[in-house]
Amino acid sequence: MADISILQIGAQDWTAQVANLPLEWHHTTLRDLPTYLTKQVDPFELEENYVLLTDEVLDSTLLAQQIRKWPAYRVVYIANPDQINFDVKAALAERRAMRFGQKTPETVGQRIVRDLYIGQIGFPTRFSEEQYLPQTDYRWTFERHGRFSTLYEGDFGNDWTQVGTLKTFPGDFAAGQDNWMYLDYQSEGGVQVALEFVFFQNGRLQQLQILEGDALRQMAMVKAPEKYQDYQILVLLKGQGKIDLHALHQRRSRHGLGLFIPGGQRELTDDGQEVLSYYNPGTKKGPLIILFAGTRLHIEGFEMMGPLNKLGYPYLLFTDSRTQGGAFDVGSEAYEAVVLNTIEKAMREADVTPDQVIMSGYSMGSYPAMYYLANVDAGALIVAKPIMNLGTFTASPEFPHNGLNRDWTLDVRRFLAGRMSPDDSEMMDAQLWQKLDKVNWAGKDVALFTMSEDEYDGKSLPQLLSFLKDKGVNFDHKVEKGFHEQKIDEMVKYMIDAMEKEAIKMMGRRTY
Repeated sequence: MADISILQIGAQDWTAQVANLPLEWHHTTLRDLPTYLTKQVDPFELEENYVLLTDEVLDSTLLAQQIRKWPAYRVVYIANPDQINFDVKAALAERRAMRFGQKTPETVGQRIVRDLYIGQIGFPTRFSEEQYLPQTDYRWTFERHGRFSTLYEGDFGNDWTQVGTLKTFPGDFAAGQDNWMYLDYQSEGGVQVALEFVFFQNGRLQQLQILEGDALRQMAMVKAPEKYQDYQILVLLKGQGKIDLHALHQRRSRHGLGLFIPGGQRELTDDGQEVLSYYNPGTKKGPLIILFAGTRLHIEGFEMMGPLNKLGYPYLLFTDSRTQGGAFDVGSEAYEAVVLNTIEKAMREADVTPDQVIMSGYSMGSYPAMYYLANVDAGALIVAKPIMNLGTFTASPEFPHNGLNRDWTLDVRRFLAGRMSPDDSEMMDAQLWQKLDKVNWAGKDVALFTMSEDEYDGKSLPQLLSFLKDKGVNFDHKVEKGFHEQKIDEMVKYMIDAMEKEAIKMMGRRTY
């Protein structure tokens, strides 16, 4: 793991006390901060991963001004709120600074290593033929539906009964670390579910922990031993009824600082679906960019933070963990209501009007960018490698991702339609076009990036182009030669350039 770089600002230099930790440590006092910054390659950039403020009293106007120039979620402080003046407190809030309750160099350094690690650590273990080993019994029936659904029905008794085992790998858990566990499932009747985590060292049982009930739906914590050889996850049921098991999501904890990344948010809908989002206020005034991620089959997390951070405008990201690759960020009324509420909240925080919002997405994310366009009444739409007709798209099992067919399309169809029937294709195809028909296209700009040999949903592209022309939409269309998964760098550059171009145009229309 790469060292985390820290700029400590404080009267006392902590360098010696944290020398044993995997931290690249830089120190300056507040008085010498301007001189320190001028010695950087770029004095206006934050070159370290995080800034750590270690003084117990924060009352400097200079510090408040500098904090406002730094990116969000990059400043950590330990001062008590009553020892921070109004200006600094406001700057810390604007930049989403993180307060640590720890005070000593050793405890603060250890918390940084534990919770401010670089990257995202989260993955699903699915109840599929590859990852789940079921146990059969005359008391219950067992059947699989695709790669995301495993259904049990029967009488499992009054005591916990093992019905299967989820496959694991030692590297799934960082030794000594806490992982959040979220079990995605649906149940009917009186059946209950529990997971038993069993850790082994040298062939002997080392640690055992059981999670059950609502804790599994709300995310519960499991801590791996400091040293372990391997572990198992046993699936237990009791009671009578039906239960549909989808996936166990394992995510390394940041202990209150955010999901996947500092600031990452999770909301559970009334019908038990996750909505995962991340809002960043940016470093400069501008439009709000809303971006929906593409398919993520094996790992979970947000995408495009780096390019959007460089762009500097406020942005809101969505990522979809449902089914094995996501479900196009649409679904039940409860789910879509949470998505729209999250967008409205971000618009208030960014202080923008609908015409100062850019909806964007690529591949799977292109669909929700277009789907929610009418609800938001955004001023611009930027999509790449679009997927349009979900009925036609999910009717085919021959979906290659990285050269392998994972049946993702069939899983999405069963998830969104509730069954596998060819009768649903026309209805599913029509859903997006019905939403697009409700868009007020007057004054809206569209930027479109496509591949010449797109094998995912290229057949619907002529339909989209014809639709935009019929609506009199002003749109830019760039075509790159190749297949769907190719030309990623070119796609990202086109989208960022289009966002910058649209932002300049939107800012020129502002009245403040």
